[in-house]
Amino acid sequence: MSEAPIHLLRQQLAECTRMLVMEDVMDYSGHVSARVPGTDHILIQPRDTSRAALTADDILMIGLDGTILEGEEPPPAETALHLEIYRARPDASAVCHGHPPMVTLFTMVDHPIVAIRNFAYRFVDMPIHADPTHIRTVAQGQAVAATLGDRRACLLRAHGTAVVATSVPELFMDCLEMEENARAVVAASTLGPLRPITPAETEALRTSYGKNSDFRAAKLWDHFQYKARQSGLL
Repeated sequence: MSEAPIHLLRQQLAECTRMLVMEDVMDYSGHVSARVPGTDHILIQPRDTSRAALTADDILMIGLDGTILEGEEPPPAETALHLEIYRARPDASAVCHGHPPMVTLFTMVDHPIVAIRNFAYRFVDMPIHADPTHIRTVAQGQAVAATLGDRRACLLRAHGTAVVATSVPELFMDCLEMEENARAVVAASTLGPLRPITPAETEALRTSYGKNSDFRAAKLWDHFQYKARQSGLL
């Protein structure tokens, strides 16, 4: 692959990370990665670079064995979470591990997170991975990938999330909308009994949203990219 598409992917990762910080979905920790199309090479940010200041030039390229192919800084301590998901999921083009505050709440209470916003039909029955520690080893990464299965996301007990998507803009959309649904569950529960999206509604929404999913991801990406530029974050 030529360097131009790879640079664009690096730029998307940097902007995705900064915009997730802007929206309080990612904090000083967490990381976004992407598979270089047609290869087993992964782009991921260095361990120590600020998520709020990440640039395309900071991004590392590593192999599925964790070998650094491009870059000088060490990769994140939880790189195994990303690599083992990519091994298990050939369809995975982008992965995010973060600690979104509202979603993570639901790993600490006996109250399942439910889908109540219409877009959240994509996150029905998200599993919770039982290991609350940092996912540092191959075996731990494989265990997360097994919990995730073929779903879009799973939660990590008292820790955070692992989210998988087919593009960086789609990944950004899913991370944002998972947190928005969690926020809505907390807010709506103060008003009365929750009315989760039903199985019949899920099927109808899958058809409705399936017609324009790429358009939605691009529209949302453009909106928040412009918002970030206006605020000086990009």
